[in-house]
Amino acid sequence: MKRLLNRILLTTLIFLISGTNALLGQRALKNLEDLDKPDVRIGVLIATWQETYAREHFPQAGILPLANTTDLLSLLRNGDCDVVFLARPACIYILEEARDLSFLDEWVAPTSVSAGFPFHDTIFLSRFNEFLQQIRNQGILKEMEERWLEKSGNTMPYFPESTDSKEVLRIGTTCMDVPFTFYQKNQPAGFDIEMSRRFAAWLGRKPVFVISDFTGMLAGMSAGKMDMMINYIMVTPERSLKYSFSETYLETYSSMVTLRSRMEQGVAVDKPKLGFRERFYNNLILDKRYILLWDGLKITLLIAVLSSLGGTLTGAFICTLRMSRRKILRFLASGHISLFRGIPQVVLLMLMYYVVFASTRMTGITVSVITFSMIFGAYVSEMFRAAIQSVPRGQTEAGIALGFSRTSTFFHVVLPQAVKQVYPIYKGELIALTKLTSIVGYIAVQDLTKASDLIRSRTFDAFFPLIVISVIYFFISWGLTRLLDTALPTSIRHS
Repeated sequence: MKRLLNRILLTTLIFLISGTNALLGQRALKNLEDLDKPDVRIGVLIATWQETYAREHFPQAGILPLANTTDLLSLLRNGDCDVVFLARPACIYILEEARDLSFLDEWVAPTSVSAGFPFHDTIFLSRFNEFLQQIRNQGILKEMEERWLEKSGNTMPYFPESTDSKEVLRIGTTCMDVPFTFYQKNQPAGFDIEMSRRFAAWLGRKPVFVISDFTGMLAGMSAGKMDMMINYIMVTPERSLKYSFSETYLETYSSMVTLRSRMEQGVAVDKPKLGFRERFYNNLILDKRYILLWDGLKITLLIAVLSSLGGTLTGAFICTLRMSRRKILRFLASGHISLFRGIPQVVLLMLMYYVVFASTRMTGITVSVITFSMIFGAYVSEMFRAAIQSVPRGQTEAGIALGFSRTSTFFHVVLPQAVKQVYPIYKGELIALTKLTSIVGYIAVQDLTKASDLIRSRTFDAFFPLIVISVIYFFISWGLTRLLDTALPTSIRHS
């Protein structure tokens, strides 16, 4: 025992020493030439032009693609990557908030920005190019660049819009990339947002923003869920095979950002120290960001409640088919269960939205409810079947002997006993369904989780919004189960 303890202590000591050496061994970064090395990791946004550029120009470095800027900054501060490669205007906003970061190189590569349209578009692409030329000649484009890209703290200007028009322009964006698309006063704002809203007004259409992450935006465009996409998009050969792009409306640069301590050959990371009050104010009170969470909470509750009801009814129906005497009905029920339990839920949700219902006008909320009802039904149907079969067959025979029909015997004798058996497991699945709704952001539904992502993208606070929604999800799950307890008889709750 003593020898084992000594080995554990020795292993721990070696681990600590090696970790300390790794930290102390972090060499200073001076320029871009220091990046093309096997031990360097470059953080980029996934599926962006910067990712392609980094792989081509720094082939020896490790490339770490992530979905949003906030997570990239967390990687950088935690020492899991050495630099992040982002648009220069975005970096200017970031450095104002984060004093522990600095430019490694502010002018890495020139970038040209365009708007995206469906492949071979014949409706909006030519009109957008005409509109672009007009605002360039009128000096409006230059004013927009000065407003959003040369200084921070500006707000959306007023200009006449066709907000009452029956014709709409569906605009795909992320609202997670300051200063191009982000939330300001709980409304989409930024350079690209102003551009698209002016274009909609020029067309005489009402702008409708379809907000999702970047990969979801690309998928939504392919599925015909939007008329245009605008989100600091740079044209690549791969994208040109799937989408049509406008003329360039912005020429800017991409920059490399790293920890200030890495450039000054220091070891300690000067993280900004904010207290609970400051973080609470920045994430919830400032700009009334709590309204985003409130709106997201209402969407989450709506999807969770409707999916629970729909899934329970679907599960009962599938259970009936599963226990049918007809082989074809049992086969169909088994197929449904295998399909919806065998495919990852997020994949199913995206398939339903971007493929199955792509040609319809169904909203993401409707598709979410349908998908979650089918998933929930696949799980609870097997619970119902197992609970029903757990009731001794003699109970049914006794009911029939007393003069009840088979249907009456099932509802008055078998079902109450089955509900007692299935209730504890059903509550667990209900909680799991409530948490499952957090993936609806993949199909442009602004739920509670998506609202926290939007806040994080503006405040660059990696954890506080996540902690807030974690508490909210806990109370949602607890509240739904308590509501279920209240609705059911005491004999079932305490069985």
